[in-house]
Amino acid sequence: MKLKNFLAASAVSSAIILSACANTPEAADSDVTTDNLVRGGEWIVEDIGGNGIIDSSRVSIIFMEDNRVGGSSSCNRYSGEYQLNGSTLTVGDNMASTRMACAPALMNQEESFLKLLMNVNQARFGDHGELLLSTPEGKTIRAFPSSPKP
Repeated sequence: MKLKNFLAASAVSSAIILSACANTPEAADSDVTTDNLVRGGEWIVEDIGGNGIIDSSRVSIIFMEDNRVGGSSSCNRYSGEYQLNGSTLTVGDNMASTRMACAPALMNQEESFLKLLMNVNQARFGDHGELLLSTPEGKTIRAFPSSPKP
């Protein structure tokens, strides 16, 4: 009986010690800052408002140090300005874009992405390091870093 109690106590102690050693993100790492947006390099969009993205299409977001944002919006390249204050992110409505024509489905995806991006008001990081950009209506753009900068 004493051996069972000893083993149970050892198992509980081990679990406590291992959970204390677990790698939990620090608050500073989970806060959205211009620095960690820029260090993220190119953010590859995997979901636009809960609708996913078209296979083999590319939607990306690149935050630059001078409060500029740009990337690929499916068919065209876009650029504009952004402001970040705490978790409040706004993207200027003075977005510029190239004017190439693509398949209608890609053009629709591009329109949805840019419309959502210009209505974003909150930025946060998810449990897996993904960037979540949300609108007041609850629509979200989800993106993962492509190649983080050192």
